[in-house]
Amino acid sequence: MPQVRTGSLLTGTYDPNSTALINERRDIKEIDVLRQIINQETLIRLAVLKDVKTVVDDISYLRRSVASTETMSSSLQQALNTLKRQVDSLRQDKTGAQKAEILQRQVDTLRRENKVLAERIENLERQIEINKSNALQQSVETLTTQVNSLSREQRRENKNIALNCENKIQETEQKFNRNIAELINNITLQTVKKGSKIKDCKDHYLHGQTQSGVFEIHPFHNEIQVSLYCDMETEGGGWTAIQKRVSGSESFYKTWEEYKNGFGTPNDSYWIGNDVIHQLTKGSNSSLYVSITLRNGTTLYELYHQFSISDETDNYKLFLGGPATGTLGDSMLDTGDSARDLSAMSFSTPNRDNDRWDGGNCAAVIIMRAAWCYNACHYAFLNGRWNPAHWWGPWYPTVRRGKTVRGTLMMIKRH
Repeated sequence: MPQVRTGSLLTGTYDPNSTALINERRDIKEIDVLRQIINQETLIRLAVLKDVKTVVDDISYLRRSVASTETMSSSLQQALNTLKRQVDSLRQDKTGAQKAEILQRQVDTLRRENKVLAERIENLERQIEINKSNALQQSVETLTTQVNSLSREQRRENKNIALNCENKIQETEQKFNRNIAELINNITLQTVKKGSKIKDCKDHYLHGQTQSGVFEIHPFHNEIQVSLYCDMETEGGGWTAIQKRVSGSESFYKTWEEYKNGFGTPNDSYWIGNDVIHQLTKGSNSSLYVSITLRNGTTLYELYHQFSISDETDNYKLFLGGPATGTLGDSMLDTGDSARDLSAMSFSTPNRDNDRWDGGNCAAVIIMRAAWCYNACHYAFLNGRWNPAHWWGPWYPTVRRGKTVRGTLMMIKRH
């Protein structure tokens, strides 16, 4: 067989059908394609760069043109003004008519050249009008907001005026009511002055006494005087204190006679006397005001609108009626336990048993040991032993033990 020649184009010895030569040709073609692609990409980049440069140059040119236009506009306007002045001057000079015509042509030329500037000025004016419109709209909105705010303030002011008028009306009504009350008090005072001696604290109040303290009264319409404490501030004033305790200096473990006539001192602790209470409440409607001051300083009260006691022949029987109102709660009239209700109960002392307890005398047992209008026995008991260990139920259930009590007060006032 003849020998096959192998090699490459580079060595000068080759076989057109050899694999190496075919691969080499393929590589050359790929290189040519790559060169073409690179050349095209380079041309594109150069074109883009040229376009970009052109755009940048155009922008710079436009900026310079704008600046030049603005400058030219100002210069043209100044030249136009100068020419106008010269034309006017030449028109006045008949010998300068020809120069005036020349200047007029120059003016016309300047006007034509200024046409573009005039259009730009018109555009600017339109833009200014648009801006003015927007500013006007904002101003309208601002004014609307201010008007709404002023309207709200006006409504508040009107409300305040109405409230002040209402307060003035109320003040006038109160003043009128006070004047009527003073007139009634003056009429009552004149009536009291024409009558007998002062009977109770309400008479003192009607005579102008407005400070609480110890006063003298004549409950029996004779020369017998009774010293007692008058409260001129609570619930309109004029209250006569029939029982008062501010310390344990006065024992309330007393006999029937002592409770009948009264004992103690008005400045501290006392019982006014059952005969006096009967005399003050007979033949008239009276209210009973009960208060308990606790050791923490709190004062609780209960008000009964009907109160009286009978005379000694009826064992000073208690008559109590509602409504009962206050912060103590009702522990005398309607307690929910018929054996503890005190209305219609007779008075009992350690030496005279008038209660309804079959087991003994409520006033004599160790946890009570003091006089009261007992049933069998009580839920309310303000005369208990000051010893905390033996004073049960001063005002059950609000005040359960005497150890919490600093003072008690029972007051009456005729209607």
